Amino acid sequence: MSFDSQQQDVDSVIPRDYFSIDSILAEQQKLSCVLRRSFFGLGYLDASNSGEHLVSGTKMDLPLWIVGSGLADKGFLTCELPKAYQEANRNILLADSSVVDLFKQAVHFYGTGLRLIKLPHPETPYLAVSLVKAFIGRFKKIMDSSQNSRNQDLSTLLAKLDTKERELFELSRESVQTLDKWERRESNIIGASTLVLHSRKRKRHQLT
Repeated sequence: MSFDSQQQDVDSVIPRDYFSIDSILAEQQKLSCVLRRSFFGLGYLDASNSGEHLVSGTKMDLPLWIVGSGLADKGFLTCELPKAYQEANRNILLADSSVVDLFKQAVHFYGTGLRLIKLPHPETPYLAVSLVKAFIGRFKKIMDSSQNSRNQDLSTLLAKLDTKERELFELSRESVQTLDKWERRESNIIGASTLVLHSRKRKRHQLT
């Protein structure tokens, strides 16, 4: 079996972002859920439950990675969207996304949002639209700031960006810096090898 076929087998079982720290953190978002089935012998999972079992109707805060593992799809529970993704905040994003502090609302705003839209929730189609429009609305400002604000204080802007937007900002700024070096021909300057320099020093010492 070739390496490529082995890699394809691995990719079919393990998602490409499986080992991504950002993906893991994005799935730690807590969701307010209500159990629609009883779970016997799992009462210890709820600190406020003094019984042995988790009964139907119990309210619990569960991380997204548990909810998205199939519990919601199979009707074992229903969940509310986190506040940052509810209708009131979505309307603010649609009105003017550039003024919203995404980092304060959800550090991994887009990463968490992309996982939320996979849940069986009536508002996920609207959430998907707001995620796209928010990204488009903020993209131009992020690009303009990263490329045209070299000597300005951007701490206020950066503080409002979520992790993906910060990555995008840094990639854009690095690209501009690389282009500047190329235009100044700095990237084409060939310096003497350190081995050559050391060899010249030895020769000079031998001659003296």
